[in-house]
Amino acid sequence: MLDVSWDPVLIAISFLVAFIASFVALDSAGKITGASRKAALCWRVAGGATLGIGIWSMHFIGMLSMKMPMVMSYDLWLTIGSLAIAVVAATMAINIVVPGNTLSLVRLFFATLILSAGVVSMHYVGMAALMLHSGISWNMTIVSLSVLIAVVASGTALWLAFHLRHSHKGVFINRIAAAVVMGIAICAMHYTGMYAASFQHTMPAMPNGVSEHGLSIWVSVTTLVLLGIMLIISLVDSHYRTSRLTENLRQLNKQLELQARFDALTGLANRHQMDLKLQDCLHGALLNKKQFAVMFLDIDHFKMTNDTWGHHVGDELLINIAQRLTARLVPGMTLARLGGDEFILLLTDSDDEKLATLATTMLEDIRRPFSICGHTLNITMSVGVSLYPQHGETLHELKFKADAAMYHIKQEGRNGWAIYRPEMSKAISAEPSFLQDLSQALEREQFELWYQPTYIVEPHEIHGFEALLRWHHPEQGVLLPNVFLPSLEKTGLIIPVGVWAIEQACRQLRFWTEQGFGQWTLSINLSPIQFEQQDIFNVVSAAMQKYNLDPSRLILEVTESTALKNLERSIELLNEFNQAGYIVSIDDFGTGYSNLLMLNVLPVKELKIDKSFIDCMFENEKSKKIIETIIHVARTMDMVVVAEGIETEEQRQILAELGCDYLQGYLFSRPLPAEQVPWLVLQNKSDKQIIPIGKNHVEYPVNSQKNHA
Repeated sequence: MLDVSWDPVLIAISFLVAFIASFVALDSAGKITGASRKAALCWRVAGGATLGIGIWSMHFIGMLSMKMPMVMSYDLWLTIGSLAIAVVAATMAINIVVPGNTLSLVRLFFATLILSAGVVSMHYVGMAALMLHSGISWNMTIVSLSVLIAVVASGTALWLAFHLRHSHKGVFINRIAAAVVMGIAICAMHYTGMYAASFQHTMPAMPNGVSEHGLSIWVSVTTLVLLGIMLIISLVDSHYRTSRLTENLRQLNKQLELQARFDALTGLANRHQMDLKLQDCLHGALLNKKQFAVMFLDIDHFKMTNDTWGHHVGDELLINIAQRLTARLVPGMTLARLGGDEFILLLTDSDDEKLATLATTMLEDIRRPFSICGHTLNITMSVGVSLYPQHGETLHELKFKADAAMYHIKQEGRNGWAIYRPEMSKAISAEPSFLQDLSQALEREQFELWYQPTYIVEPHEIHGFEALLRWHHPEQGVLLPNVFLPSLEKTGLIIPVGVWAIEQACRQLRFWTEQGFGQWTLSINLSPIQFEQQDIFNVVSAAMQKYNLDPSRLILEVTESTALKNLERSIELLNEFNQAGYIVSIDDFGTGYSNLLMLNVLPVKELKIDKSFIDCMFENEKSKKIIETIIHVARTMDMVVVAEGIETEEQRQILAELGCDYLQGYLFSRPLPAEQVPWLVLQNKSDKQIIPIGKNHVEYPVNSQKNHA
């Protein structure tokens, strides 16, 4: 037998070629998904051809690694035939396996049979291409083993090609690992088949044919060119796909951005975009002291139109309505669709005449008949208006009051417009749906306390805060107590809400204490029903003890009408609070019975002068005299005096001169959510007004009435 040696470098190169061919074939199979029909066919053919060429190249590089003591040559046509066999078999197998969403056992079986037959045929035809005078002796057991390896390797390769054709997380690493497995399997089949061959010593090589040197050049050039081309095509395709994906994502992001800012049906701004516009307008108006208006527009009986003619007619009607309304817009106006048949219009610069003209014109435009899908529709509209700053200085309050005005027009017969008036809010609070929401507000954690500071006259420092109740209505925004407090009292819900408010206030006071503000006081308003609550003293005391607070820091405010309604009960309860160390304050003093002599019998330590006296202090000399008298009487009875509703510097100076102890009002600060109190403290230490970055959406309610909570 002829001694045969092996070149380890060429063996390693043969494995590298098998690995690269396997990886490119798997990558080509992966590009079929999502490709067009023609492109998918090209990638199936390219993947099969690459795998076939890789197997063929690996085989002949392996043949070249076999060193024998004679010059070897190869038959040209058999060499070419072996290449054709490998390419055809691999291409057919890939085209059978890769298409489709599932891989049945039948398809895998036939594809494996074709590929393994092609690999075996290619190998032994390639071996037969050796030009020898005598044939090669074969060990049939090892030959059978090589065939078995070819079947297993082919089945594994095709299974991997199918399951790794989709792009997902980690697919690149998985394809590399699969290519390594396939390369090892292909090499194992080849070198097992080579090991089955035996060569005679007297076996000289036949002349002519392709020499080893020529074969090595041919195989190398063919392999490098074809695999290189495939790799380049794959990289270009990947870049193209990435660019296309990037462009699609950019378009999708643009579309999502438009959807986030504009209404899909009408093309108008949506609720979110309008809220941003309102916030910007609110901020600008706060700095420039400009008036602006918010209009709520609602189509009358729109549901009837939908029910009668169908939603497609309703949608076309909304589009036409939006077009008519938009035609009336001028720079400085923003129209948005809130949803359904509701629209909102922002007028950044308006006066009463412009407002009336615009509202009247829009109503006339909507009253003109619409021709929709062959139907003539006669439509009317109801419009409500709120003005900044007359009706509020918060986004939610302005929207709520414009909605209340619009609802008032609905109640009055529709087809009109109105500017908000305070009595319009009362109609909403009587609605069954409103009462239903109110009954669930505490459970849904929609109530919260806001805090308005009280300042020492001299020096100008924070003395404490008054806790005021707010309701975050899910649709109407932040509501003030004058809207929902009467309903709380009528339904009896004021008791659990009051208990919650006391608990929350004490918790907040404890937090401020831990932050180093142990000198601050906190005032809590007790409604008439709470004041009559039998266990109110125990409720307050339990909350104070729970948070380990000094009773002298809690001020319990009751109106004089409440305190004098049941004098005997009031004296008993107020004495109980007074003896425990709590401070009792008469709120809105001067608006009730105004019986100064009753202060002798009531254990009161503080009087709060009502805002109504402060407002007319300069217009009515009697009001100033009343304030002066109240302060004088309080001094003689060892009480402190708090003036609320301070809005001007002149008011502050006069009250300081009259000897008032504490001042409270919008001149110093509006009611704030608890998280805004640190900004207030920081502002007091600065000469400039501080607007918290990212917090300019916080609502600061404006109401001329006292907000009891």
